Amino acid sequence: MYSIKITTYLFLLLSSFVFSGKSNEFRLELVQVLFRHGERTPLAKEMYPNDPHHESSYEPWGIAQLTSAGKRREFLIGKMLRERYNDFLGDLYRPQDVYARSTDIDRTKMSLQLVLAGLYPPAKEQNWNPNLPWLAIPTHYAPERVDNLLRPQACSTYEDALEEVRQTQEVREKTAVYADVLKHLTEKTGMEVKSLSEVYEIFNLLTSQKNMNLTLPEWCTEELYQKMEDMVYLEYEIRFYTAKLRRLTGGMLIRKFIENMNINGEQNNPRKIYLYSGHEINIAAFTRAHDIHEPKLPTYGSAIIMEKLRNTEGKLFIKMLLWTGVSEELITLKLNNCDEICSIDTYLENIKDIIPSDDETNCYWNTITKEELKNLYNEKIYFN
Repeated sequence: MYSIKITTYLFLLLSSFVFSGKSNEFRLELVQVLFRHGERTPLAKEMYPNDPHHESSYEPWGIAQLTSAGKRREFLIGKMLRERYNDFLGDLYRPQDVYARSTDIDRTKMSLQLVLAGLYPPAKEQNWNPNLPWLAIPTHYAPERVDNLLRPQACSTYEDALEEVRQTQEVREKTAVYADVLKHLTEKTGMEVKSLSEVYEIFNLLTSQKNMNLTLPEWCTEELYQKMEDMVYLEYEIRFYTAKLRRLTGGMLIRKFIENMNINGEQNNPRKIYLYSGHEINIAAFTRAHDIHEPKLPTYGSAIIMEKLRNTEGKLFIKMLLWTGVSEELITLKLNNCDEICSIDTYLENIKDIIPSDDETNCYWNTITKEELKNLYNEKIYFN
């Protein structure tokens, strides 16, 4: 029903769970997937005073929710993963095989459920309702206030380090190039636009409206939209400008991915696949931490896949792939000092400066107050 556009070459090379590479054969041992949610309605914080579209334009979904197109796109991620890893995962859903986690946001929680629905269509013996080909699979999340894995950028340590970077002469000069655009946006939006982070919000709003086929304001020409895209790209680069910034964001996920791989065999880990449902900032943080600058701007439904492989000599390797989302292509990402398949030793050497310390990973817990914890508990128990 849904087509997945993977080239014949990639399909023949990659679709099996046993990979051939020169004189070696590689056996797949683990899959980890980080993906962005699908198309959504705008966020409240993205709206500007002169916006011709109001909240009623986004009914019946509401603000910050997946659209129907976004739901289909996430389901396709699951279908793609099932096609690629069918032999590895087997036909049956087994709870010990999969761990699925999202941020504490409606659209990522829904996206995770949709990916799982595409990934695990019920086998005959697990089809509990002939009128509903769907399995209930548990998912997990951490409250946003303490989610150091998928929402680490709210930590004060990161915020302080980012502000230092923004105030450097080099970054200020790069931002100053767009002074005329900031002035133009201030005139057109009805609010003061003085930073790239504010352009980031406006751009996301316009992109959301564009994907919903809503008419964009006359001032949003293709030329201006492209300039805003360039500004958002620069904003991404600034957010991950230093090794410290990369360590405090993408490094959190990289550390977790390495722990999941159980390289030294210290734990009995039965998992076959980990799924992490996040945002464009998660994709950008993860790729920039690997010194990869693709995708330039992570689109809706884009995903990064990391495969843990073992060759016939028992040595470990990893392979990283990009699912482009909107264009539905699966592309192998080449890491520094590596071919398409990277030895675990080379990989660990590449990212050694990006792995956060225990103290850095505990940033939220080191700063949260007893009162905040109490409020968090009440929010989740009584008001969620």
